Formats: sequence, C-alpha cells, structure tokens
Amino acid sequence: MGLMQSIALPAWTEKFKAVTAKCHQCNRSLALSHSSTRKAGIKMHDNWYCSSRCFQAAAEEELASLATSSRPQRTKQFSRMPLALLMVRYGLLSSTQFKEMKDEQKEAGEEIGEFLVRQGSVSEKQLTAVRATQWGYPVFTVPEWGMPTEIHIPPTFVRLYSMIPLHYVATTNMLLVGFVHGVEYGLLYAIEKITGCKTQPCFVTPSDFQNQVQYIEQVNAQSEDETPTEIKFESAQSSSEMARILCSYSVQLEADEAVIGRCKEYLWARLKCSSKDVDLLFKAG
Repeated sequence: MGLMQSIALPAWTEKFKAVTAKCHQCNRSLALSHSSTRKAGIKMHDNWYCSSRCFQAAAEEELASLATSSRPQRTKQFSRMPLALLMVRYGLLSSTQFKEMKDEQKEAGEEIGEFLVRQGSVSEKQLTAVRATQWGYPVFTVPEWGMPTEIHIPPTFVRLYSMIPLHYVATTNMLLVGFVHGVEYGLLYAIEKITGCKTQPCFVTPSDFQNQVQYIEQVNAQSEDETPTEIKFESAQSSSEMARILCSYSVQLEADEAVIGRCKEYLWARLKCSSKDVDLLFKAG
C-alpha cells in the first residue's frame, strides 16, 4: 500500500479532477472538471456566474453603480506653474516675447505650447521637457521604429487623451504610459482596474506619440483575427441595456472573464477571450 501511494499519477489526469464553483448571483454550485471550467459560466471581478442570466443581472448592478458614481481622481498634491511662465523661467521665452505672443495665441485659439511650436519659438523636445517638468514626470524617447507592448488600450482613449502604452515589464507588472499634453489620472486608474497592472506616467513628444500609434496600428493590421478590439456605443444607454449588450457579446465571443470600469465619460468593459481581449465602450449618460 505504501508503494502504491508513492507512485505519482500522470500529469494528464489532473484535468479530470473536479472543482466546485459557486455562482455569486444565485448561489448555485456546480462540480466542474478543470477541462470544462473555461467554457462554463463567466467570471467578473473575482466572482463566478453560472449563466448569462446571472451574469447580466450582476453586470447591470455594476454598470448602474459606475454610471452614477463620482469616483475621486488621483491627483498630484502640488500646484503646477503655468506652462508659459515655466518657459520664461527656463529662458526659452523672454518676458517681452511672452506678452506679445499671449494675445496672438488667444486670437488663434490654440493651446499655448502648440502655438509656440508652430511659431518656431520652441521645439517639440523643448516643449515636452517643460511639460514633463510642470507635472514632475520624466521624458521618454520612443525608438523611430516603435515599441512592442503586451498591454492594449482602446484606440478611443489613445486619441481622446493623447496617450499611448509604451512598455510593459512583467517582472514588476508595471506599464509605462506616455502622455503628450498632461497626465490623465482617471485614465490611469481605469487602466489599472481593467488590466490589473500598475501604471507609471511619462511624457513623449507629439512625433514620438504618432510613431508609436502607427506602430501599434500596423501590428494590429497584421493580426489574422478579424474580431474588432474595440466596440463603441456613443448614444447613452440604460444600465439594463448596457448589461444586455455586454452579456450578448460575452456569449457570442465565448468570453471567460469580464472586467468593468469607468474612464470619465465612458464606461469601459473588457471581455477576456481565448483569442484576444475585446473592449466595449459605453458613453455614460
């Protein structure tokens, strides 16, 4: 008997071991084998749901809560000096130039930094360095050929906030995020919630931003999977309708897990599928 107990079972038998899953919505328990757990029910925020009905009910509660919440945004605890004054301080502009260009910039209706670059008063790199100093974060130089990153961010947020994922370090679970104009802390919070990774902001020049956007678009275009990575709903939906849509897509895509968060005017739901993640963006009412 002792000899029999010391003989290890083949590794392939592990998939037949039964596990018990309990639905967080209806408390129904199911005995599942490891080989079937991926296709049975769906997981959301560490809770498992046995059916589309239970998942839709839970998703509606979560979406309704996020739609009405005013979650505080993370902020840096210091007052930032205006960009133009920093340029004067660092000798990029004289006081006279600043006064003369201020009126011109207002008439043009442009952001002061972009106006000064267009006028040739400062370079892109100088502007980015001053912005980074203003916010207290470093400048990151993107290689001309772009940088691969394992973390995907919806293109809508990339365009809306002029930000781009740059580099992911798996050992520290840290994602470097580049901004052009200013750090959006609400977006960083949403990224951390949806992806589960930590974020570190930095600044990039507009040219580096465009290079990285083009690189990511090229990589996505080479993918053989035609499933869109982002599905956007611009008209405001009720929480019940959003939950119905989310549930429908989760069934259609055979999603294993769903994560829901909020980024300013959008409710962001990510469906994690076997092939790739799909993001659903709902315009919050």
